[in-house]
Amino acid sequence: MTTGICLIACIPVRAEPDHKSEMVSQFLFGESFDVIDTQSGWLHIEMHYDHYRGWIPGNQAHLFEAAPRDMSGAVSRFVISDNLATLTDIATGNEFPVSAGSTFIRGEDGAMTVGGHRFLFSGNMATDNQQKVDKDICAFARIFLHTPYLWGGRSAFGIDCSGFAQIVFKLAGIRLPRDSHEQAKKGESIHLIHETKAGDLLFFDNEEGEINHVGILLNEGHIIHAHGKVRIDSVDHHGIFDGNRKAYTHKLRLIKRICGE
Repeated sequence: MTTGICLIACIPVRAEPDHKSEMVSQFLFGESFDVIDTQSGWLHIEMHYDHYRGWIPGNQAHLFEAAPRDMSGAVSRFVISDNLATLTDIATGNEFPVSAGSTFIRGEDGAMTVGGHRFLFSGNMATDNQQKVDKDICAFARIFLHTPYLWGGRSAFGIDCSGFAQIVFKLAGIRLPRDSHEQAKKGESIHLIHETKAGDLLFFDNEEGEINHVGILLNEGHIIHAHGKVRIDSVDHHGIFDGNRKAYTHKLRLIKRICGE
């Protein structure tokens, strides 16, 4: 099976092989995938990180018949934890921006390797296997404050509510599924809001009872979530309260505490 990797800031993942099709997710720099099928210059792929499937333009992917060693799951990885960072391609000298959540291997010489390519980077990073610490979850969440909402987004260029939760927990070394209704199946249920603690995930539903929103508890009474932009709002047992609109915007359905797996 052909394997590929993202070596640009991000690649849109679409529902169908068409640039006009809905964007359902994004690859970040350093994230890899398997190619399931091809169609008219498009690749039907499955992401290694969360097994999400979709279509990407073939001319934005870097493909391998035999993946380099630094794409092996056995190799310890690092994740960029700056909101935005600049990488320099050692071979060409070209610089380009990447988002928090981008993945790489750090060599002994300090250079980053991704898919056999080498880059320079001097910013902040987190390991992909660190233990969850509540204060770290909240600190990582704040990195994205004021990032614009973008359906299907997973980056500092634009992010949706479940993409936000997934990338924040990726920075803490914990894998979450891509979509909020799948994320809600993980972790330990917390039944009362006064039993919550910072870093818990709060899920919200629509009028049909379907989970359609997720946010991260910052402290008692405040949540950080992607709604228009990544923002901090008040929250209680009813849901999220928008102080500017003086109204509840999301109805609380359940609370989950996620531990590393």
